[in-house]
Amino acid sequence: MALSKIQAESMNLADTYDFTGTVSGAGGGKVGQVVQTVKTDNFSTSSGSYTDITGMSLSITPSSTSSKILIKTCISWGGGQNVYGFGKIVRGSTDIFMGSATGNRTSATFPMEHLSHDTAQYNCFVASSEFLDIPSSNSATIYKIQVRGTSGGSTLFINRPENDNNEAYIGRFTSSITAMEILA
Repeated sequence: MALSKIQAESMNLADTYDFTGTVSGAGGGKVGQVVQTVKTDNFSTSSGSYTDITGMSLSITPSSTSSKILIKTCISWGGGQNVYGFGKIVRGSTDIFMGSATGNRTSATFPMEHLSHDTAQYNCFVASSEFLDIPSSNSATIYKIQVRGTSGGSTLFINRPENDNNEAYIGRFTSSITAMEILA
């Protein structure tokens, strides 16, 4: 079936068409590539400074300097009562998608906190974020997740609760960081 001109009202999408050449004017927004890192082992930190989560980084090489990178994170974490923790996304050595910190407030991408609760030591929670970054580069770009507790020793545990007894009611979990190149 040869068509010389396609009109929206005359094209039956149930039919099969063979297209040749290139399509122009279709715009961007297509996914070019997807890279993901999944962490299944455990990690903990009591640092009051941001610390890399071991194994929670990835590298993606955009095909164009006009590409955008959609970063999605899903972090399983646990801690005891009154834990105040924070997480952030870092591109290379640059913090991205951070809240504005004024005074003594901590700048972060996502919160990792829960208040006094009797069973907090047995629970895990999920912290997630999503951000469309514009690295303006076609070189390999590294994204990673960093976390911190508050100075004072709150320990954050990744992929497990604070209480790690060998019991069926204690879970082990996974975390991930995903980068999707969005073509311009």
